[in-house]
Amino acid sequence: MSLIKNLLPELYQNILEKKFLSSSIHETKATCDNCLRSRDHRFKFTYKSDLKCCTFFPFLPNFAVGGILFKQTAKSHVVKHKISNQQFSLPLGLFPDLKYQHQFQSKKETDFGNRDDLLCPYYDAQNSNCGIWEFRGTVCTTYYCRSDYGEKGLLFWQELNDFMSYVEMALAEECLVMMDFSPRDISDQLVFLNKQKFTSKEKTQTNLKDPEYKKFWNGYADPQQFYLNCYSLVQNLSKAQMADIMGDQGKSLYKKLVVQKNKIV
Repeated sequence: MSLIKNLLPELYQNILEKKFLSSSIHETKATCDNCLRSRDHRFKFTYKSDLKCCTFFPFLPNFAVGGILFKQTAKSHVVKHKISNQQFSLPLGLFPDLKYQHQFQSKKETDFGNRDDLLCPYYDAQNSNCGIWEFRGTVCTTYYCRSDYGEKGLLFWQELNDFMSYVEMALAEECLVMMDFSPRDISDQLVFLNKQKFTSKEKTQTNLKDPEYKKFWNGYADPQQFYLNCYSLVQNLSKAQMADIMGDQGKSLYKKLVVQKNKIV
């Protein structure tokens, strides 16, 4: 049996209640080290064992980017490269570039887990695992193709995804508010998240050019230091501050999460 806290990025352990974090969960079927879906032909289609479900480019919130830079993870050099080349490294976080988003949106169902060109840039191919594991995104944290608890287990992971997605964005936006970004500044960046429609230029776009890039940064000249500051801000949030950031919606999502967890005890 594993504790829930051992399955989540460390950053979120200051957010969830200790009782919830210390509760146990038993997921042995779908694991990152031994991909079930690469060998179990009861699935509609299987994944390549060297790609697994890592054919996905996650959004990384600003504080997680800062954590990757601070801890110098296996793929921190990839993050630094994306920042220095303005590859949709924005104050809100590090976005998948538009070329990738278009490719992902245009894929066939059976392409997932099977197309090399969709492999996550943070995947550590040498060790066949995640190169930013401690700071992996919400989708990567909560994705299970099968659960030991059946449908109820999959619903639990979906509830956790909904909750963590909300918290992830709330924290990223709070960092910007604390650094004098306006609501309009934030909404201007959100247009690059989960796009559905693309212009002909956007279908091949991998970075932002000056002065568009600088416009988003609101006068901040050192993106790497900015991300490090966001990491520090989130690390030092008090319980009271965290409760305020969560708001009523966050509390409601958390209650639904706990209810679903209780169904699989």
